[in-house]
Amino acid sequence: MAKGRMLKNARLAAAALALVFALAACASSQSQPGATPSPQAAAAKGRVEYTEFDSPSLGQKVRCAISLPASYDLKKTQRYPVVVFLHGLNNDERSWEIEGMQARLEELRAAGKVGDFIVAMPYGANSFYLNAKDGARYEDAIVKDFLPFVDKNYRTTAKPASRVIEGISMGGYGALLIAFKHPELFSAVAAHSAALFDELPAQPTDAGDRRAGYRYMLATKLFGAPPDLAYFQTNNPLQLARANAAAIKSLKIYFDVGDHDRYGFQGGNQKLDATLTELGVRHEFALAPGDHGWSFLNARSEQALAFVWNALAH
Repeated sequence: MAKGRMLKNARLAAAALALVFALAACASSQSQPGATPSPQAAAAKGRVEYTEFDSPSLGQKVRCAISLPASYDLKKTQRYPVVVFLHGLNNDERSWEIEGMQARLEELRAAGKVGDFIVAMPYGANSFYLNAKDGARYEDAIVKDFLPFVDKNYRTTAKPASRVIEGISMGGYGALLIAFKHPELFSAVAAHSAALFDELPAQPTDAGDRRAGYRYMLATKLFGAPPDLAYFQTNNPLQLARANAAAIKSLKIYFDVGDHDRYGFQGGNQKLDATLTELGVRHEFALAPGDHGWSFLNARSEQALAFVWNALAH
């Protein structure tokens, strides 16, 4: 019996020793240059800071979110390119994380499909990110207040070649508006489900047409009451593309929209595609399977984030 127990204990000890050597060999192979990182090592995550910036243009402090890659806290002297991301109607600066885009960004980084950059997201209310005719000046808040805030408070490369503006729905409109007005500030613009209007929304003749009524209400807040056609045209990406065609040729341009967008924004996006093509402005456009908004962007996040990464100087 004693001899049997000794043999059993020896076998257990040998098995334990073999396990130790196996674990050591695994750790050693993962630490070698060029070795495939373990899932645990590849899972380092960035973080999102929620803060606020002073906006003299709006006369108040404005909330914002700043997405920082995992390397930001490790490489204390490294500087990063920036993507300014504009949220949609009835969203806010937290929507990027809530709607799953932060998680998708981390997944694509872990897969080596995009690199490290900062994503900066200001709260834009329901402003369409323009200087309203008789109201808040959100275009100025982005250009004059938010961009300098990000460059001052975070380790950005602080140059147009390393800055992209991107947006979804209302934010897609805003991204195109600001990029087409200020192409000297950015290397590229990307828009998803952009809320592009072919025409100035008119007061509906049918009181039961809720979509038309809501569009008209927005138009009165943004373009004057009653809406001013000239002001609408000078703040419409479709008109700005034509007016500033020579200047925006310096930009890399990408936009996409769902083929069954529930708000019918396929038409405006297809018109922008046709206008840019007519003017000889290089761009990428996709009418892709899908609906409107965050679900559409999540489905196309690899194409979208790969575009902005490749457009950034890094």
